[in-house]
Amino acid sequence: MALIAWWAPLAWLGAVGAVVALMVGCHRRRSTTRAGIPIAHRERLTALPAYRAALARYRMLVAGFIVCLVALIAAGALLTARPATVSLVTPDLNNRDIVLCLDVSGSMINYDAAVLDVFQELATEFTGERISLVVFNASAVTYFPLTADYEYISSQLTRLTHEFDDPDAPYYRGTLLGNGSSLVGDGLASCVVRFDQADSDRSRSVILVTDNFVAGEQIFSLPEAARLASKRDVRVYGINPGDSTAREYLDSLAVEFETAALESGGAYFALDDPGVIPSVVDRITSEQASVLPGSPQVQVTEQPQLGIGLAFAGLAGLTLFGWRLRR
Repeated sequence: MALIAWWAPLAWLGAVGAVVALMVGCHRRRSTTRAGIPIAHRERLTALPAYRAALARYRMLVAGFIVCLVALIAAGALLTARPATVSLVTPDLNNRDIVLCLDVSGSMINYDAAVLDVFQELATEFTGERISLVVFNASAVTYFPLTADYEYISSQLTRLTHEFDDPDAPYYRGTLLGNGSSLVGDGLASCVVRFDQADSDRSRSVILVTDNFVAGEQIFSLPEAARLASKRDVRVYGINPGDSTAREYLDSLAVEFETAALESGGAYFALDDPGVIPSVVDRITSEQASVLPGSPQVQVTEQPQLGIGLAFAGLAGLTLFGWRLRR
């Protein structure tokens, strides 16, 4: 058992000592200025059995009152000192790296915002996964690199979500440097090479969100980028919010996207409603996570139970003994 605020009992002791000294001084001044009334043969009164019994009861009540008061003060000092247990724990960490690869071309903005909302919630549940965010259109930009700092991840996802609602926001800066728009193959290849520790046993996944509607000249086609992912042991999980069933010209693009994702060992999801994205992301994040021991951490757990119990007991005793003394 340790005390977080070890100095608090000393402060209580000093305050109580000052109050007691003040009360004793006031009592002595009143005793010297107040004259008593002499009573003849008072020993006869104090010798009566009823008097002795009443005096014993009174002393017992006063003693009980003082004990309860001391207990209440001790409880206050103990709670202020914040007793706690200190232990050394080794948390389990999931050794997975995830790159969220978002197509930020004009047709994708609404769906990207929905995906970011889901990842905002999931970031609070991760334990040890490192997450990165890469946005692309004609070129790719790392919005934030691989990190397990979930407070930072949350702030960046919130910031980007707000930028999607602002037509003058800078989310697209650096993504218009290529020859065209929505160059998916180049975007995926850029996301695949964003992983560090390529030779480690950490699993690597890219969550690619795009409608695969390419407009321009690519350095990598989507199948070529998928083969690059397979060569680097990176699984591609594709999320296609495009409605390929209603638009026949998108059907071949969806087939190409699905084939590329499956060949990398990942999975493909054809979506036409952003509301179903949470279930898809849950499935993605539940796969290929292995557990590693994390760095030992000192865990401090506050233990206020004793102080609270003592405080309640002291307060109850003060109420009871005070009522009896008044009677």
